[in-house]
Amino acid sequence: MKILLVTFEFPPQRGGVENYYYNLIKNIKGVDFVVLTLPQRDSEQFDQQQRFKIIRKKLLFSLIWPRWLKMYWQVMRLVKKEKIDLIWVGDVLPVGPAAYLLKYFSRVPYFVSTHGLDIMLPQKSLRKEKLMLKVLKNADFIMANSQFTKKELLNLNLTEEKIIVVYPCCHVSPAPGGRSEQSSAVAGQSEGYHVSAVQVEKMRDRLNLKDKKILLTVGRLVERKGQDMIIKLMPRLLKEIPNLVYLIIGDGPEKSNFQFLISNCKLHGKIMILDNVSDEELPIYYQLANLFVMPARDIQGDVEGFGIVYLEANSFGLPVVAGESGGIHEAVIDGQTGLLVDPVDEDDIYQKIIKLLSNPELYQKLSENGRIRVEKEFNWEKQSEKILFKIENL
Repeated sequence: MKILLVTFEFPPQRGGVENYYYNLIKNIKGVDFVVLTLPQRDSEQFDQQQRFKIIRKKLLFSLIWPRWLKMYWQVMRLVKKEKIDLIWVGDVLPVGPAAYLLKYFSRVPYFVSTHGLDIMLPQKSLRKEKLMLKVLKNADFIMANSQFTKKELLNLNLTEEKIIVVYPCCHVSPAPGGRSEQSSAVAGQSEGYHVSAVQVEKMRDRLNLKDKKILLTVGRLVERKGQDMIIKLMPRLLKEIPNLVYLIIGDGPEKSNFQFLISNCKLHGKIMILDNVSDEELPIYYQLANLFVMPARDIQGDVEGFGIVYLEANSFGLPVVAGESGGIHEAVIDGQTGLLVDPVDEDDIYQKIIKLLSNPELYQKLSENGRIRVEKEFNWEKQSEKILFKIENL
């Protein structure tokens, strides 16, 4: 079996969807993969290190409409050249229409990955919604990244038998066995990065975090993630916990707005935005932190379809405070691995943060439950087996 994944999102570009595809490919056994994706600066070394072929091209016309027609010709040639058996559509739009046409004219089957926002936004345009429905209804099967996304697909009158839920798993997690180098995953877990106590203490000294209680958010600096809610709450939280510091890891369009909020609230030194943290460094921050907070919310359909960072935090033993929106309740079990909050209720967020930081027994319970749940349920091998089973039964 040879599968062609066509996607606009793939490493070394960083992000949740990029990691999702990359780790699934590495764990699906008995299948040869070819990836067609966009050019990226400094991608040559990454591509050469992979056990599968990566082809990078500009996928859309600049002036000709529909722009995805360029991709159709590229995919058609690749299917013949590489003797492709099945196409994996990584983006419902605009990749889906190219795969649909190829199936119509050449009988090449395809399946589609969905993540939530990618099927909700097209519904705001009648033309895009019709095109999306045509792609989804003609797919051989559809992958949803959560039960929330599956429910959104069912609302489009798609048959349940056609949909499988394949959860994202941790991309960054504690290294198995405590080895000092980047290590291969055990039993389908993500690649681990061992972090020594010396590295953690060096970072603590560098950021002046000695004797501090640390809140942490990891995620794109976009409105839906809810970092702004924590920034606004910090003056109130500091009255209760004077040694509190909030670390925000990520970059994005809201960065300047967050910096303005920090300045306006006179919180320099109490809140830090760190926008260039590598996967190798990220475990240091998870181990520095006392609590992971991300009160993600729904912004006019822009919603968190799952929330893999909550599981990554759990894998490091961190309880989480998470917004009750989208598919987050599947990543966070309220009262068991974290606490869910009304993401637009400052008082609720405040109370839950204080509750976890002032109740050692509850903190320890959620910490242990979260770590065990990630180890048992969310590993790439287990999730990739769902795809393989579906492929083998086409």
